[in-house]
Amino acid sequence: MKRETLFCLKKSGATRAMILAVFVFSSIGARGQQESETSKAAENATNPLAFVTKLQFQPNYTFIDGGSDQLSLISRISQPTKTVGLPFIKSKDPSKIYTIYRLEVPVVSQTLGPSSPLNATGLSDMALLDVLVFSQPWGLLGAGGGFIFPTASSEVLGTGKLNAGPVAVLLYTKVPKLQVGILAQQYFSIAGSSDRADQNFMLFQPVFNKVFNNGYFMQFSPIMKFDWENNTYNIPISIAFGRAFAKNLSMFIAPEYVVSGPAQGNFTIRLNINTMFASM
Repeated sequence: MKRETLFCLKKSGATRAMILAVFVFSSIGARGQQESETSKAAENATNPLAFVTKLQFQPNYTFIDGGSDQLSLISRISQPTKTVGLPFIKSKDPSKIYTIYRLEVPVVSQTLGPSSPLNATGLSDMALLDVLVFSQPWGLLGAGGGFIFPTASSEVLGTGKLNAGPVAVLLYTKVPKLQVGILAQQYFSIAGSSDRADQNFMLFQPVFNKVFNNGYFMQFSPIMKFDWENNTYNIPISIAFGRAFAKNLSMFIAPEYVVSGPAQGNFTIRLNINTMFASM
């Protein structure tokens, strides 16, 4: 009886050890899988040309130099498709050539003084990008067109012009968890109210994204505006810190300070909430 009892105890101990080992390795595997998912999500969240659908809500609060302020809420959707430039032209190899459409809808409320004629709240001009993406051995190359529509509910919140022009994107992604590149948009006014000023400007955005462990990431991608019509420019400095919490959710916060140009001295806090979905 003693030998049988001892054998049963040994067998029970071995079984428990095996169960414990399976549990430990399963936990390690689960953590590894979760780390892989959040890292991939962080890369998709920071990559402007990633083949995932993105729905973003971005409130921005700006302290305007001189005591004024502005609050804006930008809703943005990015939709990649297996097409070539236009919805009805199918790509022969979507892994190498595809299209991304991005629609941006801003709502703005600004107070520039107790009785300033520039005080207003409402819809600003909507923007649409149509970018054809080419996958390269070193990363991604994008080219297409952009449109800014005169949808502002108040003339002080928009240009009053239909603006259009070329868009170019260059993104180096060969180094794991690192993205370096540029996004440039050049716009010209092609229609609109005749009593509003003509538009001729470029939005230039350097891109430096670094993904860390556990889904954390850092972005350096300030949007610089070069106004060729008025020979002015705004140069901001902005660094975003964020995290991907799951494969379909990320957030970042980005302080920004304008160091040169008509908006010099303005300080903005941006909060971006980004949801992502697999594209068909």
